[in-house]
Amino acid sequence: MYEQPIGVEGGWGWLQWIISHIADFTYWVSQKLGYNYWAGLIVVTLIVRSLGWPIYAKSNAMTMNMQAAQPELNKIQEKYKGRDDEVSQRKMQQETLAVYKKYNINPLGCLLPFLQMPIFIAMYQVVRRMPLSNGIAEGARDYSALDYTFFGIDLKSGIIWAEGFLGVFPEILLPILVGVLMFAYQRYSMKKPDYLQNKKYQTEQAAKSQQQMKYMSYFMVFMLVSIAVTNNGIALYWIVGNAFQFLQTYITRKHGYKKHLEMEKEKKVIL
Repeated sequence: MYEQPIGVEGGWGWLQWIISHIADFTYWVSQKLGYNYWAGLIVVTLIVRSLGWPIYAKSNAMTMNMQAAQPELNKIQEKYKGRDDEVSQRKMQQETLAVYKKYNINPLGCLLPFLQMPIFIAMYQVVRRMPLSNGIAEGARDYSALDYTFFGIDLKSGIIWAEGFLGVFPEILLPILVGVLMFAYQRYSMKKPDYLQNKKYQTEQAAKSQQQMKYMSYFMVFMLVSIAVTNNGIALYWIVGNAFQFLQTYITRKHGYKKHLEMEKEKKVIL
């Protein structure tokens, strides 16, 4: 599907509808910006990411609340460790729910990121398939009027290793930047803010989960770079998207820290 022009039959109907409209909007923006595809791609990526900001902010806030509650949740797990009787399990659930309520945690909040998935999947397909849509295939639109070069880099293709190192320069810079940005973001997002650091009640299971998440993040970096070398347009899209996500997380954490200071101030006033 990723190697077919936009407009050909196949795929989920509602998703293809989203893909077609995002592609048309990208073409329109690119046209207004001198028929430069790279400019249209950057603008549309920023718009799509901005539209998803409320969902991202809510999801990120939920994560921060979960991190703040984790020491108390770990304490509850330690308290009822090895107590499998029905009464103990019921008390454990009640205490856990009380902590969730205290920190405004909705167990279904983990599903929020999935609301963005159709748009992100559609955007990925637009970047992969739009350069292929030259109007030749039946039912395909013609986007061939756009300039698909970006500082001498062809955004319609990937790196051709047979050309040697000099032959793949400067294309190789895009996947390298994808990897660097993704690695830096993973390190930043996985590290708890200083005011949430609390290792007193960290369980062995929590430590194992953190280690697994770290390995998973390394795998994600490898996977994104592996895909980025096959398509320069995707590499540019991920660079812009990852940089914007980095900014989102930074702003959200700043807001979270400000909220934390306000809560601490209120506690002191009450005391």
